[in-house]
Formats: sequence, C-alpha cells, structure tokens
Amino acid sequence: MALIAAVALLAIAATPAMAAKRKVPFGFFGTVYNVEADHAASTAAAKDAQMALMARSGVESLRVFFAWPAIEPRQGTYNWTRMDDTVAAAARHRISILANVLSTAEWASLRPNSTYPTRFPPRDPALYAQFVNTLVQRYGPKGTFWTANPSIPKVPIRQWQIWNEQMAPWFWDSRPWARSYVKMLKVTYRTIHKADRGAKVVAGSFVGVGDYTQWEGIRDLYKAGAKGYFDTIAVHPFTNDPKSARNSVSRMLEIVQRVRAVMKKRHDVKRKSIILTELTWPAAVGKLPKRRLLGLETTTKGQRLRMIEAYRRLSKVRRKMRITNAYWFAWATPYDDNSPQSDVSYRYTGLARVSPEGVFSRMPLLGTFTSLAKKYQGCRKSADARRCR
Repeated sequence: MALIAAVALLAIAATPAMAAKRKVPFGFFGTVYNVEADHAASTAAAKDAQMALMARSGVESLRVFFAWPAIEPRQGTYNWTRMDDTVAAAARHRISILANVLSTAEWASLRPNSTYPTRFPPRDPALYAQFVNTLVQRYGPKGTFWTANPSIPKVPIRQWQIWNEQMAPWFWDSRPWARSYVKMLKVTYRTIHKADRGAKVVAGSFVGVGDYTQWEGIRDLYKAGAKGYFDTIAVHPFTNDPKSARNSVSRMLEIVQRVRAVMKKRHDVKRKSIILTELTWPAAVGKLPKRRLLGLETTTKGQRLRMIEAYRRLSKVRRKMRITNAYWFAWATPYDDNSPQSDVSYRYTGLARVSPEGVFSRMPLLGTFTSLAKKYQGCRKSADARRCR
C-alpha cells in the first residue's frame, strides 16, 4: 500500500513539472493537410496512419480544406465520405482541426458560366453561410457526426476560416475583393455564432500579391466594414532573405507587426489573435530553373534553418503579438517539378514526401519539426496528440 501511495504521489508531482516545461499552447504546432496529401491518403486506414504519424511528430492542430464544390456538388446533395474520414482520423489522434471553407459550388456561383466559377463569390452570401452552418451542425460541439459515431473521441471543430487568400484573384475573382468578401463574412459570422457561441471565425488568409501587402489588405478589410465580424485574422507571412535565416524570420515578423499595427489603429487589437495559417520556405533552389522561382525559395539546409529560427522566435513573441497557431505548409508534397503552375516551388515544402503512387515517406524536415515540437511542447508525443510517450 505504501508503494502504491508513493507511485501515486510521484505521478501527481510529475504532472505540473511536465506542464511547466511547455512553452507554447496546445495547437501552436500545426501543419496544413494539403490537397496532395489528402488525395494520396485515399482510404480511411491511410488517413488514420498519417494522423498517427502527425501526432507522434508533434502536430497538435491541422488546417483542413473544406471545399464547398466537392461536398455539395448539387444544392442539398452532400458527399461526406472524404471529410468524415478526415475528421474521424484527426479525432482518433486528438488533433484539433481548423476548417478552411473555400471555393464556391458552381451552382451557387455569381459567374457559373465563367472559366473558373469556383473563384467567384456566391450570387447570394447566404448560400455560403448556409453551407458553413451545415458543417457546424455536423462537426461542431452538437454535431450529428459525433452522435452517429460515439466510439470516436469527440473533438469538435471550433475554428472556421472564411476562404483563403481572398486578396488574390486566383482565389477570389470579384474585384475589388473587400466589399463582396465582407458582405459574405458578415452573414457567415452571424450564422456560425448562432450555431456555436464559442466558435471562432477566422477572416481569410492575407497574403502579399505583388506590391499589395498583407497589412494593406487588412486595411481594406476594415474599410469595408468587417470590424466586429471576425474573431481572428489569418496571415500568410511569406518572405525571404536568401542570405540569412535570421533576416528571413525578422521580415516575417515585421509583416505580422504591420498587421497588428493596422488592428491597433482600428482599436481592434486586444481581443483578437493572429493565426499563421501558412508558414513555409520551399526547398526548391537547385531543383527548379531560376525562371520558375518566386523569391521565397531556399536550399534544403536553408529550409531547416528557417524553420528552427521561425519557431524559436515565434515562441518568444507569441504572447506579445497574440499569435496562437503556426501551421507549416505543408504536411506532404511530391518534391518534384511535375506541375505547370507558377507556384510549383511549393511542391518542395512537405514534412513528408508523397509519391505519384500515393506512398508517404518521411523527409528529414519532419525530424527537425519533431525536435522543435518536443522542445517547446515539453515532451515527445504519442499517437495521441494530447499525451506524451
């Protein structure tokens, strides 16, 4: 009995000590479950295996694309199989999901007969809001998915990101973007909070487009009347100094500082946090011809050094800058140049590599990520993102 009591006391004493080692909140270390990774993990078992690897590697939060055209291809007709498998796999490993709801179903598009109807806003913002409400009703705290699957640990989705890189015409083709986007944001914000008062509505992902900067985009967001209709701002702080990892990260933090300066000017800084929904440097130097580079690329060594410096600096300034999550882009990419698109260099960013045959393999970068997560989370994780080994 004395031995049992001693063991119990030791366990109780160990818990605060382990918690004290943690330097970042749960979910701070995240990654993006990109399209290539999702398509390659085509079965529920494959997704479960990937989520288990994520959890063991220190991934605590996952940004997942919820593509409206794929889920509701015809009004009122839903295809839940792929999303159910993704949500279930993440929940089994207790990884929290940030749902990025993007693209317009063709039947709802303002320009259904255009070349890219999914890039235009819906003809009625309420249609998008209704779709997001359907997602909340399925995967939120009172979601039907959880009641229908009682054996799956309940990890409801509480963060809903409204679109992605809406400043860019390749994601939001209605120009100028701010007025039409905010119109949709307002109705969606009300709808989400009516369905789940504790949910967080994330305003887009702000990314630099040519000379149009992230902070200028957020200035336009406020000018269009968005204040009071989002809880968090998402930023893609892409930048690089090819000669210095330290300077690259300093420039990244300057982008976030300028974003916060706009929020402060609008008296909207105290309650609202910032999420870095895509943080990355492609390891494409020497792998792509110079004409295909975007200016963000580095070498494999440079990528590793930038990741280390980024999470080191972010862990120090996160409270001051109210940064709650930093999602590495991406989980798994092909690491090849087999793409005609101008952003081909992003195929050299994955923590894992996925082959054309759908085979996943760990990249050395995943080892760096895992070591960083262990350092700042206070322990090495098990296949349950909330438990240490």
